[in-house]
Amino acid sequence: MMKKTSKRLVVACVAAVIIACLGDAVAEIASAAVTHDAVRSGPILVVGSINMDTIIDVQRLPTEGETITTRRSDTGKSVPGGKGANQAVAVARMAAGTGREAPKFVCQLGNDAHAKTLEQALLANGVDISLSGVTDKPSGQGIVFLLEDGTVSSVVVGGSNAAWPEDVDAPLLAQIRSASAVLLQREIPEHVNVAVATAANAAKVPVFQDMGGADRPISDELLKMLALVSPNLSELERMTGMPTSTEEEILQAARSIQARGAKHVLVTRGEDGALLLTENGQVLKQER
Repeated sequence: MMKKTSKRLVVACVAAVIIACLGDAVAEIASAAVTHDAVRSGPILVVGSINMDTIIDVQRLPTEGETITTRRSDTGKSVPGGKGANQAVAVARMAAGTGREAPKFVCQLGNDAHAKTLEQALLANGVDISLSGVTDKPSGQGIVFLLEDGTVSSVVVGGSNAAWPEDVDAPLLAQIRSASAVLLQREIPEHVNVAVATAANAAKVPVFQDMGGADRPISDELLKMLALVSPNLSELERMTGMPTSTEEEILQAARSIQARGAKHVLVTRGEDGALLLTENGQVLKQER
């Protein structure tokens, strides 16, 4: 039987995953400040997307109507990805060798050749996908443009990620209630995130929301159910309609999200690291 999960473990895991594993320093500053009243046992549950990503190295992004060539001739390889799958694999790798239970990942797999490759990649990394579904749609895909300085832009094709059932089924509800924490992103339909967060909130399970994914509004109803919300700079600007050019502007925008009900706000800033605004107003920074 799994031993009681510490606050530090849960928060370090989810913080590191939400910010796409930017580094141990971010997990440390988050775990030092973000805690949850109920310390829970059980696996971390990730509900979200899975894609087959095609990564293309470019010198710059094309302008409208322009055709450009790649930065390298051997680019364009396909690799398993998707924000949900990335979170699940990161948690599994952090748990490996610790004796702790493997993370549960619930996604919707496609009906094409990519689906088997994606499934095998998850299993090879120790991710439990026993509650995932299979749809009659092709797998989700991500077309990722990678610049020389490491900046990433992407176009996501929803595919099976858009084919979720209207209702959360009983096995998933039971898994939510027994989880130590729930991780969400925005590459699946919003009604799924709301339903999962509602069930988790009722069971006092902390919910961590990565804002990466679809460019759509997030409701105050959902924000109030989140232990932590994590946008990058462009997502923060879209969420708030506020500028994010300086640290003070970032903090003002983050505080406006808190005013709508969010507790902790973790803003990722690319090469400038990350900034965490805690529920009590404390500001913690990670410099890269």
